[in-house]
Amino acid sequence: MEEEINKRPKKNSKEINQFFILEIKSLKQKIETQDNRNKKLKALLDVASIISSSLDKREVLKRILLQTKELMECDRSSVLLVDSTTNQLKFEVVTDEKEMEYLNEVCLNMGEGVAGKVWEYGRSILIKDVEKDIRFSQKADEKTKTTTTSLIASPLVVKGNIIGVMEAMNKLDGSSFTQFDTEIFENLAIHAAIAIENADLYKAGISDRMTDLFNHSHFKTRLYAEINRVKRYKLDLSLALFDIDNFKHFNDTYGHQLGDKVLKKVASIIQANSRDQVDIPCRYGGEEFAVILPETSKEGAIYFAERIRKAVETMQIDFEGEQLSVTISGGIATFPNIEIHNSNHMLKLADTALYFSKKNGRNQINYYELSMESSINNVDSDKKSSSPT
Repeated sequence: MEEEINKRPKKNSKEINQFFILEIKSLKQKIETQDNRNKKLKALLDVASIISSSLDKREVLKRILLQTKELMECDRSSVLLVDSTTNQLKFEVVTDEKEMEYLNEVCLNMGEGVAGKVWEYGRSILIKDVEKDIRFSQKADEKTKTTTTSLIASPLVVKGNIIGVMEAMNKLDGSSFTQFDTEIFENLAIHAAIAIENADLYKAGISDRMTDLFNHSHFKTRLYAEINRVKRYKLDLSLALFDIDNFKHFNDTYGHQLGDKVLKKVASIIQANSRDQVDIPCRYGGEEFAVILPETSKEGAIYFAERIRKAVETMQIDFEGEQLSVTISGGIATFPNIEIHNSNHMLKLADTALYFSKKNGRNQINYYELSMESSINNVDSDKKSSSPT
């Protein structure tokens, strides 16, 4: 027996050292892999704080996508939402904002492309090599002149309904996404869906249902806050008020249904001309609209209001084959050009300028001047004196 053991080949010290080096290397790789997983899980917890950081949908989604790039170690990421009007998927937010001008035109039907399949079946899809997968659509790549090699797509689900799809494309190191990546990404998609739901609920509470502009309550809250802010930092603030001319007569003549259509069209013009994430366009009430213009001078506010007035003047409303039109009047007040005490005072001054526009022929924009007070009073007193007793 002893003789047999002695005959077995013995490993020299070099081989033993090599064995331990390989073992240590393997162990280090396992530790690094586990550390990387732990870091990703920790970063995933940080996404929860992003959700509560803002109630602006686009802003929160942008932050989540930036976190996604870091967590997934991917080239780019995007969120597509279902457009309830067209019943198609449309790009809402992408990590590279320059790509949005091209992706705005891209729409996917249910079942079309990877995102369309995720929307249809409500399950995540992991594709390691898109060239070998017939489900992949080239629409987005052709528009942005990019190349997708691998991707993960997960559904965005709110109260059991799929409202969109979230995607991550191309690992930075050229490798393919893994099943662990899919698990992380699905959790990110859950957080993104929660953020969208929170933002939509908040927006519903501060928006006018008919026009989708901010409502009267939000207008008052924001005007109060903006006046306090600009006074503290010595910045410009303008307020523009608009009123559709002879709207009651229009409603009485053509009906409230067409009147509602006019309100929506005017609101869309105001929205389209307002700076995204800066200006605060609101439906003040009835046929009146208000736009809070932070850090906007008197000249800037007049230019803005005139642009609205001209756009409304050229707007056409179809009624039984006849093309109708309306006009709009406006009034403006600006801090610090005018000494303003509080939000109610600023509103009163802008309203005085609007009233002046109405009394002086309509379809015009006027900036508040102190002389308007006596001019309006004289017009009103003349009317009273000419009225039969």
